[in-house]
Amino acid sequence: TSEHMAAAGVFALINAYAFLKYVQNFLTKAEFRYFFFTAVTVAAAVVFVAVVGLTWAGFIAPWSGRFYSLWDTGYAKIHIPIIASVSEHQPTTWVSFFFDLHILVCAFPVGAWYCIKNINDERVFVVLYAIFASYFAGVMVRLMLTLTPVVCVLAAVAFSKTFEVYLK
Repeated sequence: TSEHMAAAGVFALINAYAFLKYVQNFLTKAEFRYFFFTAVTVAAAVVFVAVVGLTWAGFIAPWSGRFYSLWDTGYAKIHIPIIASVSEHQPTTWVSFFFDLHILVCAFPVGAWYCIKNINDERVFVVLYAIFASYFAGVMVRLMLTLTPVVCVLAAVAFSKTFEVYLK
């Protein structure tokens, strides 16, 4: 389905990166630059034609209503009421956040603040993950599962920094 195409795309990108790193050992810098731009252009054209062709032929289905309801929260109510009627597709209430995450709800923003305060590549990933997971967990109850790991990590950062200050 279309929902699995992103994972397949990431898998293809990782393999392409490994292939380019392998080829880089055998080419000069100028040759590699030419090879890289040619390979990227050809690959982009092939992927575009393949996706358009497979969609037109019916092998790749369009996005589902659940996917659209993540971006437009009123989509399911208007177009597909059966999706809107399922309880796990409902927006998350604040009570659910507090019931599921307990004290970590309060520590989570502090950990995010510590990560933003001393930003580096790894912390950018954690902060972006926290932002997107918070949004998606607010849109759909079942996506609270995607928020929980980053809440635990950022709350641990907050507790660690706090204990570091007071336990010296």
